[in-house]
Amino acid sequence: MIRLLTTDLPGFIKASRIPSLLIISITQIFTAVFLVSDFSEKKSIIFSFEFFLLIVSTLMIAAGGFIINDYYDQKIDMINRPKKVVVGTKFRRRLAMLSHSALSFTGIAIGFWLDIRIGVLHIFSAFGLWYYSNHLRRLPIIGNMTISFLTSLTLLIVAVFFRKHELLIYVYALFAFLTVLVREVIKDIEDVKGEAAAGCQTIPVVWGIRGAKLFIYLVIAAGGSFLLSFLLTTESILVRYYFLLLVPVFGWFIYKLAISDRQQHYIHLRMITNLIILSGLISMVLI
Repeated sequence: MIRLLTTDLPGFIKASRIPSLLIISITQIFTAVFLVSDFSEKKSIIFSFEFFLLIVSTLMIAAGGFIINDYYDQKIDMINRPKKVVVGTKFRRRLAMLSHSALSFTGIAIGFWLDIRIGVLHIFSAFGLWYYSNHLRRLPIIGNMTISFLTSLTLLIVAVFFRKHELLIYVYALFAFLTVLVREVIKDIEDVKGEAAAGCQTIPVVWGIRGAKLFIYLVIAAGGSFLLSFLLTTESILVRYYFLLLVPVFGWFIYKLAISDRQQHYIHLRMITNLIILSGLISMVLI
């Protein structure tokens, strides 16, 4: 009992990635408030117990995904970042697996209580996060695209909950997908040593660092084309300025990526992608 309270509980909290869960909850709230139209009509729903349960169930699925990812990535993390390993050191592996199962099944159950479509999406997300950590994480492209799509699903599920198919929600979901995809490939470059030792077939392991960089350039080019087309159609001047400001940011990002050749450089670039994602969240307020 003493170990459970003094070691496993803090380990569980750390493995759950509380800061990331906070960002997910704010993302869903901002999506509901700023991206779903007719705020006066939906205000009672946003502040309802049902919407609160949607956020809670999503966070349970996400926390379970973080824990199971640390569970399967323990050997890789022991090479890349041994001081930050939680599962297996500060949080017993058996309890980690139990926590993942309890969080996932509870989140799914709440989802079905809210709406059968939410429940199905939660099953898809929970299975996707488990399969990603167990298998897809070690494959090139498909693993990166899977986790990127599951991240964008945190926005899309709000549209399903409100039964509103808003263009802006899909725009921001696509923006999140592309930005997270870039971040995940950079993370693979950063962790290439441990992933190669573990037999992972990630993009930098299979194609090399140059091939991984080329893939990122192509993703940014696709994202840039998307941004330009969106700028031509959006009526919000402030949002237009926001996305216009991202153009030189990504140009500078490409330059920094081209000259990067050390792990610390890639850590810095990954932090920049996190800031871009955060700025996208803040930009919702401008709409």
